[in-house]
Amino acid sequence: MTDAFSGKVALVTGSASGIGRAIATRLAAGGASVVVADIDDEGAALVAKDLANARAVHCDVGEPHDIESAVDTTVEKFGHLDILVNNAGIAVTAPLLATTQEQLERILRVNITSVFNGIKYAAPRIAESGGGAIVSTASVAGLRGVPAMGAYAATKAAVINLTQTAALELRPMNVRVNCVCPGMIDTPMLGQMNASFEALFPVPIDDLIAGKQGRYGDPADIARAVAYLASDAAEFVTGVAMPVDNALSASLF
Repeated sequence: MTDAFSGKVALVTGSASGIGRAIATRLAAGGASVVVADIDDEGAALVAKDLANARAVHCDVGEPHDIESAVDTTVEKFGHLDILVNNAGIAVTAPLLATTQEQLERILRVNITSVFNGIKYAAPRIAESGGGAIVSTASVAGLRGVPAMGAYAATKAAVINLTQTAALELRPMNVRVNCVCPGMIDTPMLGQMNASFEALFPVPIDDLIAGKQGRYGDPADIARAVAYLASDAAEFVTGVAMPVDNALSASLF
């Protein structure tokens, strides 16, 4: 991917840590100028400091104005926008009947409303630069039912459908829209969920991952997939929900 993104400008949400950080780092390594957008200002600043040509911006993706502002700031700083990565998200680990209204409303706002608004505000600016790519982070949980993660899985299924619809609508604008569906990735989010998983299921999470996925995924595994979908190598690829899960979602048992 060396120089694959030379001259390109990318905006990556939720990029202060985990998968988002790996994506921002990967795109920057390919020559892209990167806007590191996150609600964690300190973390975003540290990531941007480590990249060759980057800027950190505050962005609460649950606030439409913050997303619009991040897009505008990107164009003001670097002159155009070629790539948006809708990566920011949260998880709720609870059975359906124990999920509160507050939890449901928050996860809908952060996980799906943010993607909708990211596409809405970024697509016209990407089209202005001649076209480009939008890649969102969905999940294998959006492909199958997942006990104790109903609210999360519902939002990720919505991201997949929204990706497909946007791909059709934005094709005339030369804006490709895809999403990745990570499996179980070694991130702070998964670490926070471990105790909830082990309280609900009799199998230790390390054993569950070893049996179902072979190993923990690494954020870099997802970053490589996102980089492909964002690159010119994928110029005829749009509307795709790509599992990146070492065959986790391919297994019936």
